[in-house]
Amino acid sequence: MCRGAVAIAVLLLLAAFFTRRMNRVVLEPVELLVDGAKRIQDGNMEEEIDYQGEAEFERVCQSFNDMQRTILKNQKQREKNEKARTDMVTGISHDLRTPLTSIQGYIKGVLDGVADTKERQEKYLKTAYDSTREMNVLLQKLFEFSRIESGQMPFHMVRADLAEFTSVYIAQKEEMADPENVTFSLKVGQEAMPEINMDVEQIPRIFDNLLENSMKYAGTRPVEIEISVFATETEVVLEWNDHGNGVSEDKLPHIFERFYRCDEARKEKGSGVGLYVVNYIMEQHHGRVEAENDGGFKIRLLFPKED
Repeated sequence: MCRGAVAIAVLLLLAAFFTRRMNRVVLEPVELLVDGAKRIQDGNMEEEIDYQGEAEFERVCQSFNDMQRTILKNQKQREKNEKARTDMVTGISHDLRTPLTSIQGYIKGVLDGVADTKERQEKYLKTAYDSTREMNVLLQKLFEFSRIESGQMPFHMVRADLAEFTSVYIAQKEEMADPENVTFSLKVGQEAMPEINMDVEQIPRIFDNLLENSMKYAGTRPVEIEISVFATETEVVLEWNDHGNGVSEDKLPHIFERFYRCDEARKEKGSGVGLYVVNYIMEQHHGRVEAENDGGFKIRLLFPKED
């Protein structure tokens, strides 16, 4: 009997030992993981699992914490993007109000007979027309961004000479531009430039966005746009320099982000998507875009020679 009792006691002690070990080794981390999942479900993303024990479960808990940090980071980014998107729509709505009010006012002036001469009528109608063009630019920004976000901006690549294409663009702009507001110059690194794959409809959109950015933020009149096109061993490069005031160094890393505005006080109209569109189009060309302060604000577009 004594030996049987001793055997049973030993078995009970072993069972208790293994039970405690099982609780410590398995149940404790499992309960911590369950509690962590409940915290995430309740919206608590800040508190992490603090477990030290078996190496295998430490890795599991660490992976859980990494996942939680990723979820939290994505959540904050979504909130940031949503706020920026709301600010963009609010800003463009505000910017649209000015030309719309102008159109209504000048057309009403014509209808009410305030513009009582042919010259004054033409002036009123021209001002109203200019305001519709301003509205069209703002609406085009929204349309471009919508197509990018939905993945519906088409690209049709052809082989073309970037320097020659840029020269034609400059000539068209010079015909309409007031030299007291903006001037252009083009430097080409070599006579025979290698052709690259490019979308001849999207590249002018890049130039238009760069020109709009320079006209708003260069801080000089006239804005002196200097464009250089040259080739390296692997790329064809276009540099756009407005010889203006440049951009604060702390803002340079962010200027190609969605909705980012260097002019946070909204002294100038803008959607905050112009340079984001430039970056997106360059990515679709398998190229890249860089920015720096170098005698003004310089944008560098780098296209691969071979695609």
